[in-house]
Amino acid sequence: MSTLATYSHWALGIAVLGLSTFYQPTFAQKTFDVSVLAGSCANCHGAEGRSNTIIPSLAAQPEALLREKLYAFKSDALPANTTVMNRLVKALSDEQLDALAVYFAQIPATPVSGAN
Repeated sequence: MSTLATYSHWALGIAVLGLSTFYQPTFAQKTFDVSVLAGSCANCHGAEGRSNTIIPSLAAQPEALLREKLYAFKSDALPANTTVMNRLVKALSDEQLDALAVYFAQIPATPVSGAN
């Protein structure tokens, strides 16, 4: 094998290794922690989605209802300028909205005794 061919193989190997280091698969960009997303809801909807104000609680609401409301806010089907929700959910993907609906639907309306 010639020296040029050897160097070509090494150069190709280094290039592939270098590109693989910087390549991020599409699925990795879609991963998120729903509890982190849900944490930002606490400012208005209370800890774990249990509101003690006029703002509705999210905890223990039916998943389908939560999903319906989130998508309605995102599409501006609900009146704009009455809440910040229209603006907030536009930054979220449909996958994130679905995950939030599942997350809050699974939280009991009242804290479980002895829970931390």
